[in-house]
Amino acid sequence: MNSLPGTCKLVIDLGNSRAKVAVYTGNEQAELIVIENPSPEKIFAAGLEKYGITSAIISSVSDDTDPYLARFPTCQWLVLDANTPLPIRNEYLTPETLGKDRLAAVAGAHLLFPDKDVLVIDAGTAITYDIIGSDGIYSGGSISPGLSMRFKALHTFTRHLPLLEPMEIDFLTGRNTSESILSGVINGLRTEIDGIIDQYRLSRPSLCVALTGGDTIYFEKILKNSIFAIPNLVLTGLKLILDYNLEK
Repeated sequence: MNSLPGTCKLVIDLGNSRAKVAVYTGNEQAELIVIENPSPEKIFAAGLEKYGITSAIISSVSDDTDPYLARFPTCQWLVLDANTPLPIRNEYLTPETLGKDRLAAVAGAHLLFPDKDVLVIDAGTAITYDIIGSDGIYSGGSISPGLSMRFKALHTFTRHLPLLEPMEIDFLTGRNTSESILSGVINGLRTEIDGIIDQYRLSRPSLCVALTGGDTIYFEKILKNSIFAIPNLVLTGLKLILDYNLEK
């Protein structure tokens, strides 16, 4: 494939065990790659240099981003941190402790629903709930154990309960120990999610709910509340933050 005109943007969401990497041409996502156990070498080996990337943003759970930046030395890089200028107003009291994925997700939600109050639910290792108003003010949210963490807790802190993996279920009453664990964890978290949504809607009746994260598939069909499932919301938010800083 020939190199594209040098107007492409690289977005990297770097987690502990997985990275999502996207290339955008204008507002169109030209490529999306998920890399397990990411490293600078793996990302560089994906062949993204063919796009003629000129600008990039990286969000990382660690502070060691220099090796990634070095792989694309001609890019104009933005490393997301607590001091990065944002297209939203962040009123979190300790911005330096705020997860960068949470920040990017609410920025993306405000872009997609600019005139709405939005509750962003990110169902991953932990499940996070974050609220951003129609005025673009991010207030904060809450953090709770995710599915895998709950399964591991039952196995680790009891003597005989097995370690299970998440799966889609359609029952409430478990007829054996494994089914009982599945019901307790998945239906329990489903009830938690619906309850949090209901609480926010008491004061924000027109609230939109954006559900994202790796465990979205286990909840998008069984919640009683209406939601928008947006798998790559963090990437959308990161691109918005990059665009905002490039235009400054």
